[in-house]
Amino acid sequence: MTSSKGYRRQTRKRFSQPFRKHGMPNISTYLTTYKRGDYVDIKVNPAVHKGMPHKYYHGLTGKVAVVHKNSLTVRCTRRFGNKRVHRMVVCRVEHLRKSKCDMEFNERRKINDEMRKQAEDENRMVGSMKRVQKGSREEFFIGLDGNEPVELKNEPFISVY
Repeated sequence: MTSSKGYRRQTRKRFSQPFRKHGMPNISTYLTTYKRGDYVDIKVNPAVHKGMPHKYYHGLTGKVAVVHKNSLTVRCTRRFGNKRVHRMVVCRVEHLRKSKCDMEFNERRKINDEMRKQAEDENRMVGSMKRVQKGSREEFFIGLDGNEPVELKNEPFISVY
């Protein structure tokens, strides 16, 4: 028997809700504000059938292109062969959540702005704002108080049987 070509085919596991998390979404889902340019994750909520994106876009991250009354237009990248094509996906807010992909960047930008402002107030040059890799650990000594040295050596083989 041939497989069906339905819109929601092969989504039994993909669109399933976690254990004890069934039912309609919380009110915070509707109260979240989205602006043009925000990064959002598309995560389909199977309890809401309206405004559900195609299964291909489940799990993708995109940018908000247009803000509507109850939905958003998200700009995602889709692969066709060796090409990357931008697709506009219209989803209701129940199927979206704010992405944390640029959270570290926003925190770093906030810190850099504070450093720039402090340097401006003190009339000095701003140092390097680049991220510095964490180096090796600092050296330290272990005292022998209460730490008796143990000699490591091979133990002779003892047959149990």
